Amino acid sequence: MKHYSDGLQSHTSQLLRARTRVADRLYAVYKVHGNYGRVFSEWSAIEKEMGDGLQSAGHHMDAYAASVDDILEEEEHYADQLKEYLSYAEAVRAVCRKHELSQFELEMASQDLISKKQQREELATGIVRTFSLKGMTNKLFGQEAPEQRDAKLNLLEELIAEGEETVKEKTAECDEHAEKAWADIVRFKDQKDKDLQEALINYALMQISMCKKGIQVWSNAKECFLKM
Repeated sequence: MKHYSDGLQSHTSQLLRARTRVADRLYAVYKVHGNYGRVFSEWSAIEKEMGDGLQSAGHHMDAYAASVDDILEEEEHYADQLKEYLSYAEAVRAVCRKHELSQFELEMASQDLISKKQQREELATGIVRTFSLKGMTNKLFGQEAPEQRDAKLNLLEELIAEGEETVKEKTAECDEHAEKAWADIVRFKDQKDKDLQEALINYALMQISMCKKGIQVWSNAKECFLKM
């Protein structure tokens, strides 16, 4: 899931950056049409025979240039849909971090339980399997009194019982967390495919409509020029 969320955020970010670059270039194209409109309008003022045609062509260019704000606003709507997946990717990473923390706590609890069981065995048998300061002290000064050993054994038994319960709880917690997280990711993938498909299709349709409007503007301008 961690690799998936990293990949999702990376690809979504790249797509959003590409859209921003396209939007910037699109805005520049519309600005050029605004310049055409101004030039045609100013030119029409000094022409007698061609004045009406130039002025009409200028109006078409001005109207086309003015429509850029609505188009960019619509594009931003699709971008916002994609940005939601950036937030989701961060949420998935947070789930992964929580799972890693739970796994770490389970490992630490397991190691602590193993250590206590080893201490119990060494205390019960008097055989120290690994080097320790306690084992060296016993060799130098002798074993502890039976009462002290029994008291420590009883304490270790209690701690081991608590440790086993902790390990059991942590294991169940990790399993439950992983199961819920996987169910969420499966549901998300299904919904993501539908949402992205819909957003990309609508974006493509918007681009097609925008290009058709551009063709229509120049067709209208052509008619104006032919009438001059």
